[in-house]
Amino acid sequence: MKRSTDIQKRMMKVTKTGSDRQILVRDKKDEANTFSFLEIAEYIDGLPLDYERDENFQDNVYYLTTHDDIRVGFVLKFVIEEMKVVCPTIFDGIFVVDTSTAALKFRSPHFDERNAKLDALGNVLHEKSSLEGIKGWRNEKYTVWTNGQPYVYLERAMAGIMGIITYGVHVNGYILNEVTNEIKFWIPKRSATKQTWPLMLDNIVAGGIASGFGVYDTVLKESMEEANLIEDTIKPNIKAAGVVSYLHFMPEKTSEKFKDESSFIVGEVEYIYDLRLPSDIIPVPNDGEVDSFNLLSLQEVIDALVSKKFKPNCGLVMVDFLIRHGYITTDNEPNYLKLVAKMHRTLPFPTAT
Repeated sequence: MKRSTDIQKRMMKVTKTGSDRQILVRDKKDEANTFSFLEIAEYIDGLPLDYERDENFQDNVYYLTTHDDIRVGFVLKFVIEEMKVVCPTIFDGIFVVDTSTAALKFRSPHFDERNAKLDALGNVLHEKSSLEGIKGWRNEKYTVWTNGQPYVYLERAMAGIMGIITYGVHVNGYILNEVTNEIKFWIPKRSATKQTWPLMLDNIVAGGIASGFGVYDTVLKESMEEANLIEDTIKPNIKAAGVVSYLHFMPEKTSEKFKDESSFIVGEVEYIYDLRLPSDIIPVPNDGEVDSFNLLSLQEVIDALVSKKFKPNCGLVMVDFLIRHGYITTDNEPNYLKLVAKMHRTLPFPTAT
């Protein structure tokens, strides 16, 4: 599929119907440019459904498994070799490598023992490994789930090297003019000092769900930390709006040989909320992770999506909003069914619920 990043080739113009409701219109020029919002989904999740048939995958990717052989993650072979070199004794105390089934298997059936040993492994890797991903230490844990129960807690910086399923919350913040029916979005620009995707556009609130926190608890925590929005503002104006799920694998960023960190595969589940704010509530950066908040029109959001100015998963969440609120429809999106299915991928490992 042709990828259009030229703003002159933008997808669709925002206009109004007779009832003054904003809509997106696709014309012949849009057809010629062949842009589809499916590109937004494929940009972040480029792993085909038949990935196990890929010879490079077969040669270079192992499955992280529980002690009783339940698959819970993707681990690239070079990561296993790195762990063996950097901390061989600790590694051998935690895992068994089964080359016949391409599995990296936890040894212990005991929850506390797994956690203690995995902590020790992570600390040594953080200190001594050349892996870049492990350097962004968070001192927060993600939960790996099996059978609806936590199987092990994993430092967030290790999520990529272990290829687990991660969980987060994303909030779409917007205002709606009751007179004109025009919608505008509060869109933050990420700080230049962010370790990932600096200066790209984001959702008004977004963050990973750390072990010990619930979904809504995380919404409240991140709302205060990132946008200085208090619970009294959030609670009466927010609505749960579903979930998106995908495998974070970006073929535009990798050789697809599964031999370096650009080839990490991470399952992601994002719980989505819509936050309709009163016009007098203005989000303010609070924790240094946001450079600024800007109020963008629907057309400006569309243009930013087309030109890939959004952090990839935040762009996906914005597309989800536009679908749910009737802006992206079967009339203006030629790959509508594929798009909706792509944004709700069935993940290959056990999930939280």
